[in-house]
Amino acid sequence: MRLRQWHFFILLAAGYLVVSGPTVVCAAPTATPAEQVDLLIQQSDDEGLLKVAKQLRGGLAVSADNPLRVPNFPKARQALETAVTLPGPRQAEAKLLLAKMMLAGEGGPVDVDRALALLDDVIKAGNAEAAYIRGQKLASLPNRDQEARDNLNLALRLGDGAAAFELAKLSGAKPAQAAMTGFGLNLLRQRVARGDAGAAFDLGGYYRKLSDKPEDQKEALAWYRKAAQLGQTAAVVWVARLLGNPDTPLFDPTAAIEQYQTAARDGSIEAAQELVRDFADAGPLKVPPDVYDVWIAKLIDAKDATAVLYYSQALQETAEQRRQSSDQLYEATMAGDVANVDDLIRIGESFRDGAGVVIDQTRAASIFRLGVRNGSNAALTRFAHLVIDAPSLRSQENVALALEKLSGLAAKGSVTGQLLLGDMYAKGVMGQVDETKAIDLYRRALAAAESVEVLNRLADVYLSSADMNKRRKAFPYIERASRAGSESAMLKEAEAYADGEIVGQDFDRAVALYKKAISLGATDALVSLANLYLSRGGETAFRDAHKAFSDAIAAGNREAPVEMARFLKANGKLDEAIDRLTAAARKNNSSAAVELYEYASERAQDPNVGAQWLRLALKTMSDVPREKVHLASVMLMPSDIRLNLQGAAMLRELAGAKIPGAAVALSSVYIEGKGDVKDVPAGLELLEQASQKGDVDAILKLGDLYMDGKFVEGDGEKAVNYYRAVITLHPDDPVANMRMARAYREGRGVERNLAVAATYLKISSDAGSRMATRDLGLAYIWGSGVERQEDKAVQLLRSAAEHGFAFAWHDLAETYGSAIGPEVDASQNFRLNMRGAREGHVSAMIGAGVALLSGFGTQRDPEAGILWLERASASSGWDAPDAMHRLAEVYKFGIGVDKDPKKAREWELRAANAGSATAMFHLALDLEAANTDASKAEAIKWLQRARALQHVQAAKKLKRMGAEDLSSVSLQGVEDNDVEE
Repeated sequence: MRLRQWHFFILLAAGYLVVSGPTVVCAAPTATPAEQVDLLIQQSDDEGLLKVAKQLRGGLAVSADNPLRVPNFPKARQALETAVTLPGPRQAEAKLLLAKMMLAGEGGPVDVDRALALLDDVIKAGNAEAAYIRGQKLASLPNRDQEARDNLNLALRLGDGAAAFELAKLSGAKPAQAAMTGFGLNLLRQRVARGDAGAAFDLGGYYRKLSDKPEDQKEALAWYRKAAQLGQTAAVVWVARLLGNPDTPLFDPTAAIEQYQTAARDGSIEAAQELVRDFADAGPLKVPPDVYDVWIAKLIDAKDATAVLYYSQALQETAEQRRQSSDQLYEATMAGDVANVDDLIRIGESFRDGAGVVIDQTRAASIFRLGVRNGSNAALTRFAHLVIDAPSLRSQENVALALEKLSGLAAKGSVTGQLLLGDMYAKGVMGQVDETKAIDLYRRALAAAESVEVLNRLADVYLSSADMNKRRKAFPYIERASRAGSESAMLKEAEAYADGEIVGQDFDRAVALYKKAISLGATDALVSLANLYLSRGGETAFRDAHKAFSDAIAAGNREAPVEMARFLKANGKLDEAIDRLTAAARKNNSSAAVELYEYASERAQDPNVGAQWLRLALKTMSDVPREKVHLASVMLMPSDIRLNLQGAAMLRELAGAKIPGAAVALSSVYIEGKGDVKDVPAGLELLEQASQKGDVDAILKLGDLYMDGKFVEGDGEKAVNYYRAVITLHPDDPVANMRMARAYREGRGVERNLAVAATYLKISSDAGSRMATRDLGLAYIWGSGVERQEDKAVQLLRSAAEHGFAFAWHDLAETYGSAIGPEVDASQNFRLNMRGAREGHVSAMIGAGVALLSGFGTQRDPEAGILWLERASASSGWDAPDAMHRLAEVYKFGIGVDKDPKKAREWELRAANAGSATAMFHLALDLEAANTDASKAEAIKWLQRARALQHVQAAKKLKRMGAEDLSSVSLQGVEDNDVEE
């Protein structure tokens, strides 16, 4: 049985990962070095403590069959802490070793000040290595160059040739640098000639860092080989690394693997880890499976935390097994078993992303915090991102640590430090948003380097303001980022010119910017350009939009055919959309083939029409997991058993690989009866199995099913428990918090509480949900669960809209077009509706269309207004029937066009058939006015349909006509007071 195929009992060995605490032992020949420390401390044996500390730091072989040496840094450091207090001939050596451990963060936190003081004591005894290490460290600290130079000069005089290289870096004149470097090289070569392995190792490091030139790397390899021959074990690992670098002519994977194995057999855990990493990450060495099996087993036997991480990724674990291995890995990491900062960061990222372990951002933050305390800036940036992005991690301790360390970085001129510190103020991590401090920090970062990221950050801070004067300040930064090639800035700049809100409106400039972004491959810009043409109206509007898509397709944009088809379908040109998709599908565009099937089957109202395109898509399938899930889901629609089985098999495979959405898609097959299959219990079982493995989508789906009660018996309390289960795993999950907000807002499964609902909306909004941001904005408009704040509402609605939630543009427009929110501003109302219309929101299209027809907030343009209403009516939005009714009124009353009763009746009938109760009511009034028995009977039918949709006036009209028959419909509170509303 191969190791990778073993089940979880292998991982039980990792249960012993946590290092045992100190124990008091009696003098016994079988006592381990760790156990001997306590006894030696009691005996004040400085020589014994130093010897044991070296053993513990260097590591002891796991067993006779496992050569890997496992260090025990905490115990080694404990031994040295006592040894340095004991006067004697070994005190200086103990201080040197303890200083090294403190600088490396081995067995405890990094302590630079104390390490430097210990090294200073050792230097007084004439130790060259101590002078070199101290000088090297001082050179990395601000304003300590002269001290560094003094220490390095002393080290050089005492015979440490490597000090010459550090001195050369400090020297400003090139001739002095060359002379110093040459002196150091000669000194080291002389020591190598006398058999000094350390000198050969230093020469290898010099040439390795000198440059990427093949001759320098070859020289480094030769010196590392020499160091290995002289007994320097660490040199073997560097020989392997140089041979294993695929970017150099030295690349020899077979020789690299052999060298790594040699080092591992000599006890190097680092070498064994490199072999395991390469196999697990499909690295350039292509480590054979049998080599991986050997060393992963020995690493697990050595209780190595990194090995547990890699091994858990290779297992198909149950949820319980996954939790156990995750707990073991976390406990081992926090116990100090992971000394390498890179491994520490890798493990932290695994908990952050759920790679091989149960996702846990709190644990990830704790692990990154260890790295921060050990002086790692890489760990700091990851830690800061978590604190900024996850409100649940903003504890007083975490915020204070991130603020302290980022402030230190920012004070030293670090752009990253200034950027992240700015983000903390911009996102209110310390409590309240402080735009002033955020802007100041972003500007400091920008002064240090012209960064597109910083420019966009500055623009976003200004754009988030409800104050129009502040919003206008965003434009110069948008413009600079756009000139620097930022696609997102290019789109913002184009939008600004198209909208005319923060800069003067310039249609031609907007078109040019969109076209430039399209040439860089930004398909979003293509859609925006097409919508911009439509928003302008005129005879050429649709033709120009059509040409923009056609040009992109001709230029080879692979996404353009699908986007063009969606555009054509939205504008009522389904046949042409199908033609475009057909051409793309025949060129092996799998996405186009899938979309083509959906359009063809929709047009024919038959799921079996167009199934041949799914077979084509299957042959040209993309490797993108999301697209695979979509294709597999659609393959279940036609009644072709072979396609159905293939689709289900694909979904099972994708679900087994934990691809998001796969388990939910497979369950929908059974629950919703797709592909002529319906088995609700089987679908629920699939979801339960996936939820036990930690599939958040599956847990949410279960909650939705019980909340909606469409396919299973409704149970609000059960649904809420599922949502809470997700929040327990991921407190900031935006979807689960949105669901809880809805439950409390509607009182389903819980007692109605608007304040609690608003709290959940805030969490979801902070976690990035644009829908939650919009809903929270509406809550502030109406004072629903929060204090009514118009400025806050406008700011939130604008943020949701600008981050892609198109519905919010219409909501924002309504605040300027009615008595709620700011003062009525017709032009602002139109501009905002137009923004939403261009992004495809149907209510905004209707608002823009009506404004163009009436001249409310803009110049009257009936042609453009009708175009937007027609586009809204052709959509699949719930309010499309309202657009149809508006068009009926346009032709009925001649709003911007000649009256056309025939067209008016056609649009009214379409609206009524599409479900518009208002259209049904007005259609009935027209039929009644015809005053024939047949027309009155038809009018009554339409009134009854409108009444069933809770249309109050239809119910009143039926009552007056004596045809109410309210037996099947209840309209609470309806009274006939002869007043038409």
